[in-house]
Amino acid sequence: MNINDLKKILKVFLTLQWAKELPRQGFIAMGFKRNEADSVAAHSFSTALLAYFLARQLQKEGEKIDCDKVLKMGLVHDIGETIVGDVGTFVKGMAGGVFKDIEIEGVKALVSGLDSKKEIMELVSEYNDRNTMEARIVKVADNLDALAQAKGVPGAKDALKYFKQVYHITKFDWHKKAVDLILSGEIEPAREWQNVRH
Repeated sequence: MNINDLKKILKVFLTLQWAKELPRQGFIAMGFKRNEADSVAAHSFSTALLAYFLARQLQKEGEKIDCDKVLKMGLVHDIGETIVGDVGTFVKGMAGGVFKDIEIEGVKALVSGLDSKKEIMELVSEYNDRNTMEARIVKVADNLDALAQAKGVPGAKDALKYFKQVYHITKFDWHKKAVDLILSGEIEPAREWQNVRH
C-alpha cells in the first residue's frame, strides 16, 4: 500500500476515534445520565447491523435492495458528527434543516483526502434525502436503535411517544410493528445461549 494513502486513511481513522467519546445529545437533553446515553460510534455500529439484517430479510421477501449499500450507509450516516458534534433530533427540528448542511460539511472535512470520498458523500446525502428504499431502511434502524437505548431509562418516558410517531417518515408498516414489539417488551434480548451447558 502506498504510504501516503495509508497516512490519509489512518488520519480519518484516528479522527473517528472521537466518535467513541461523543455522547448522543438527544439523550442528554432528555435527562439521561452520561452512562445512559450511548456514543455516536456505538449508535452507528448497531444501526448499521440492524439495517443490514432488515435489508437481507426484505431482499429474501422479494424486495430489490442493495444490502451492501445499506450496511455502508448505516456505518457512515452520522460520521459528520465526529467533526461538528451531535445535535439532538428535537434541536434539529427547531433549526428547520440547517444542521443537515452543517453535517454534510463535517463529512466533507473528514473524508476530503480519501479516494472513497465521493461514495461516502453520496451515501450520507442519500440517507439524508430518504428517497430510496436503502435510506428508509437505515432510518428505521436509526430510530429503533435510539428506541432500544431509551427503553427502560426513567428520564425517557415522555420521549418514547416520539418513537411511536416517527415511523411515518419511513412509510413501512413493519416499522410501527417493530416499535410496538420493543415497547411492549414482547421481544427481549436473546439469552438462550446462557442456558447451554458445556
